[in-house]
Amino acid sequence: MKYRLNVEKDVDIDSEGTEWECYILNLPKGFRFSDEIVHVRGYDTFEELIKSSQRDVISCNCKDCI
Repeated sequence: MKYRLNVEKDVDIDSEGTEWECYILNLPKGFRFSDEIVHVRGYDTFEELIKSSQRDVISCNCKDCI
């Protein structure tokens, strides 16, 4: 199964207490990042988040996803 980015559901924008925004990608159950078993990652730009969602997300069958 291939991950498809859903900005409304999967992305949070955090700008609390700072002058810049940080974009947080919260992967749904069944997906993780390819380089480590984590389901959430922050990005400095929205463009970085989009690129990562296209190339760095794989299926996951960890105990939290099953």
